[in-house]
Amino acid sequence: MNTATFDTHAALRALTRAGVATEHAEAIADTVRIAVSEGVATKTDIADMRADIAALDAKIAALETRLTVRMVALGGAIVAVMAALKFFG
Repeated sequence: MNTATFDTHAALRALTRAGVATEHAEAIADTVRIAVSEGVATKTDIADMRADIAALDAKIAALETRLTVRMVALGGAIVAVMAALKFFG
């Protein structure tokens, strides 16, 4: 995933203006930056996932077609065997 932007300097200023000690404000801002940057999907990430899903959908459709063809062929073979048994048996 790509990283999201988080303005740690603005967060630090806001926390210190609210009375949080500078050392604590720095730790809080850094922790929030790490959490935001590691857990956010970007528009590019979402677009990539959609492309992957579309590719999987195409593969599933192809497999569905192959399975349908095989099922029809198997059904035809069963009918042919039953007809042969009735005719010759």
